[in-house]
Amino acid sequence: MRAVPLTDGRVQGLRLVFSDSGPGIPDVEQALRDGFTSGGGLGMGLGGARRLVHEFAIDTTPGTGTTVTVTSWATRTPRQREEP
Repeated sequence: MRAVPLTDGRVQGLRLVFSDSGPGIPDVEQALRDGFTSGGGLGMGLGGARRLVHEFAIDTTPGTGTTVTVTSWATRTPRQREEP
């Protein structure tokens, strides 16, 4: 995990970058759906994280690994939930 402090004018934020060299995510849209799990979890991980931050990106290649980047700003309201 890498943490990068950010400043945009008078607004401060934080960007977190999580990377692994695991199997990758074969279907990102499916992985972002509430309730989806590839293990025994609740299925709220990626979709829940996306709702809690201002910016969210996934870069993944099956067989190579995944990088998830999230950015949150201290004085901005998180974005509205996208309806399916």
